Amino acid sequence: MDVWKKCFQAVMDFIEIYVPMFWFVLLFVAFILQIISRYIFNNPLVWPYELAQISYIWIITLGCCYAQRTDDNIVFSGLLVYLVLPALEFYRFYFTRYSTVFKVPLGFVYLGFFLFQIITIVRYCGDLAGCFREFRKGGKAV
Repeated sequence: MDVWKKCFQAVMDFIEIYVPMFWFVLLFVAFILQIISRYIFNNPLVWPYELAQISYIWIITLGCCYAQRTDDNIVFSGLLVYLVLPALEFYRFYFTRYSTVFKVPLGFVYLGFFLFQIITIVRYCGDLAGCFREFRKGGKAV
């Protein structure tokens, strides 16, 4: 059981820490390239703006997962469960649309929010199970 727990923690660290870190580096590089191309070469590029938008979406949604892990977030637990099916319809629709510059399906762009929903629901189920265990022991379920 301990091996599975470590494996799960490594996957969650990768999703919640390293993936947003990667996107932040991409955001920063795109931002610097846009400044250099616009103000030094007087030739603005189109793709850094789109890359910055995509990066920002992923940074925010996966950063929220990390904030939830450390209990530094605002809780909307019940709302997320009800948004899973509409979100699936949203992704189905957006996998038929493509980004302007990179021609990437927009479903991939917004996939970070779906990961956020799944991680949040799994975390809340774990918290609820912990509350039930504590309550059965006679402790205070908080």
